[in-house]
Amino acid sequence: MDRDRLFSSMAENRAREVVAHIGFLRNLRQLYEGGVTQTRLAQVNGVSQPAISQMLQRARVEAPDVRPGTHGGTAYEVAARCAAGEIDPATMRAELIGWEYDKPMAPSAYPAVDDVRPHAEGGFNHQIGRALTHGFLTDENYDLILDALAD
Repeated sequence: MDRDRLFSSMAENRAREVVAHIGFLRNLRQLYEGGVTQTRLAQVNGVSQPAISQMLQRARVEAPDVRPGTHGGTAYEVAARCAAGEIDPATMRAELIGWEYDKPMAPSAYPAVDDVRPHAEGGFNHQIGRALTHGFLTDENYDLILDALAD
């Protein structure tokens, strides 16, 4: 294989890995919320109960239920599914343009504090910016989504 195809294949496989991990975390969270104990989940997965506890903490943020009418529980997941080849770019753009992003926190009276405040997990900058940084969005798709949201 030539290098360009290897890089392309590597990027797609990385996206598949991310999508699979989100799916795993979502299943884990749903089983726990359905009454399966952390001890049982640890036994099934061959890890410790504290490891399951940590995974469940991440799952609450990274793996919410899939939003109706979309292909993900987060905008980041939708972009990753496109990069993994599960959905086409036009579908991804439509879903990300229609996504309801969390609003950023209002500025405080202390500008120095604002610089270190956490970003909204479901905000555009966190979700779409992370997808762009991880290579799940092209610059062109990012610009198209940003322009559509600005209108």
